[in-house]
Amino acid sequence: MFCSSCGSLIIPNNGKYLCNVCGNEEKQKGENKITAKSTGKEMVVIKETTRVEPLDSEAVCPKCNHKGAYYVLKQTRAADEPETAIYTCQSCSHRWREY
Repeated sequence: MFCSSCGSLIIPNNGKYLCNVCGNEEKQKGENKITAKSTGKEMVVIKETTRVEPLDSEAVCPKCNHKGAYYVLKQTRAADEPETAIYTCQSCSHRWREY
């Protein structure tokens, strides 16, 4: 669905559609489908997303001391060196890395 004020894509938020560009709110109508102006195709809006990163229950956040963080492994240096683990705290969403 598109904003009636500015024409930007709007997203569902607590039973209403909210425009991130101009802040306009519109009531939700029926199913969560949007129609692309350029092609006329309908798409379903997904309300919830789930984390797909693995969870390290032993990682301790340096900011809030919460035990448990999601992580991804990235090769940030040369191929003959170990990967870098990038953690995101479950509690406060603080991000840090370990080499």
